Amino acid sequence: MSIPITNINAHFAPPRKGNILISEPYLNDYHFRRSVVLVSDHNSDGSVGFVVNRLIDLTTNDVIPGMLKHNFPLFFGGPVEPNTLHFIHTVGPDLTGAQEIANGIYWGGDIELIDDLIEQGIAEPYSFKFFSGYSGWGASQLEEEIEQKAWWVYHKPSTELLFDDDLDQMWRNIVKHMDPRFSYMADAPEDRSWN
Repeated sequence: MSIPITNINAHFAPPRKGNILISEPYLNDYHFRRSVVLVSDHNSDGSVGFVVNRLIDLTTNDVIPGMLKHNFPLFFGGPVEPNTLHFIHTVGPDLTGAQEIANGIYWGGDIELIDDLIEQGIAEPYSFKFFSGYSGWGASQLEEEIEQKAWWVYHKPSTELLFDDDLDQMWRNIVKHMDPRFSYMADAPEDRSWN
């Protein structure tokens, strides 16, 4: 995959709904270390997003037993309200109530329709990602963290990136392809003292 070189400041510009946040390699926050976060909403009141590369040891059947015939793996969406369930998908408006985030990536909708859509062949189980909790920032908080370079902003989300099964390499793969000037950081050791 070839990515053209852009203005490097664009990777530190204020985020927009649908952008992907890439944590800087040595971010000192265990919730977000080497995380990839989809920004699902961003406005003057703050931001909401979901960590898409951190699977937890639970499934949807563990947290909402019997609601869905299909048992989906559960991701750590973020540290805010961990007892809430959220999902993104690629089904689109066929799932009533879904909100488009960007480029055919949707947030939420009527959870009770999911099994029917899968059984009708309109959706596949891999079309969904479920999250426990979410990542949230107050007004201007995320912009400040980006200015401090705690986050890099990637402006080209895709279903290929966000629904990739190789979770261990997702952060590294996006960093390698977001801009050639960042690619050397993809191989940075997790502990700065290893350099």
